[in-house]
Amino acid sequence: MSTLGQKIKQLRNSKGLTQKELAPLINTTRETLANWEVNRATPDIETIKSIADFFCVSVDYLLDRATLTPQTTELSQEDLALLEVARQLKNLPDTDRKEIESYIQYKEHSKKNNAQADATKK
Repeated sequence: MSTLGQKIKQLRNSKGLTQKELAPLINTTRETLANWEVNRATPDIETIKSIADFFCVSVDYLLDRATLTPQTTELSQEDLALLEVARQLKNLPDTDRKEIESYIQYKEHSKKNNAQADATKK
């Protein structure tokens, strides 16, 4: 039987992440994460759900109530950067997030129009 801390450490290692890299992705500090991994402290239920979501495992798996082994894939630096951007977006007020989403849609539309214009020139 594995403890919650052991599961978190195992999942973190399977993704090739350091404590310093993982901590901000799950909205905690490296020190708190280190305490969880050695079972000096336990995350609250909302944080456990966030950890499960991040690693694509069930809360039951984290709490050692399931025996299935999760599929693991190593995250690239680009994936880590995108996760950090997503975390930052999540923490923005709705108005700011909608403004950024509108800008992204504008850039995608501009890119599509430029590609069509380039195609007609040929």
